[in-house]
Amino acid sequence: MDFLIEIIAVFTGITSVWFAKKENILLYPVGIVSVFLWIYLCWVGEIYGQAIINLFFLVMNIYGWYNWSRKDNSDLNKVQIKFSSIKENMLYSIIAVLLTFLIYRVLSNIDIEDFDWKFVLMESFITAINFIAMWLMAWKRVEHWVLWIIGDIFCIPLFVFKEYYLSVAQFSIFIIIAFMGYFEWKKKALKNQEL
Repeated sequence: MDFLIEIIAVFTGITSVWFAKKENILLYPVGIVSVFLWIYLCWVGEIYGQAIINLFFLVMNIYGWYNWSRKDNSDLNKVQIKFSSIKENMLYSIIAVLLTFLIYRVLSNIDIEDFDWKFVLMESFITAINFIAMWLMAWKRVEHWVLWIIGDIFCIPLFVFKEYYLSVAQFSIFIIIAFMGYFEWKKKALKNQEL
């Protein structure tokens, strides 16, 4: 049963990221289905940080759906693709470090069988940058793609260790789509700067 759930989670996850690349709002309802399934899979697989991040993704999918749907007086989307400022990127870096250690602290207090601090620290780092990436995606910031690429690269060994091999394939596909999304959104952000 978990294998079938993983197949559906992988398919909806890839579809959601493809919609994000295309700046298509359908990424959010499809993403909601995906994260519900990942919450379950990560919880039973004792990847608690990833279960937590998927719970956050659920909330952010709802928020992003709302945020992308808002219109201004000219009936255009209020949220436009753009770059974060240097100050904002420095702030995100500081938040990533602080969140990593906060999440690590929380996860290290959970009674995990075969606790490995390196594994938990890596999971904490992935969770922290995914929090920030999801927030930036809701605000259509180009830099969210960079964070997804980093997070997905680190997820591959994590999911190999837990023997979720379809997930490893999914994260590999995510990396490819994220690179394409980065270049596509970068082009749009540069165009938006000219307006």
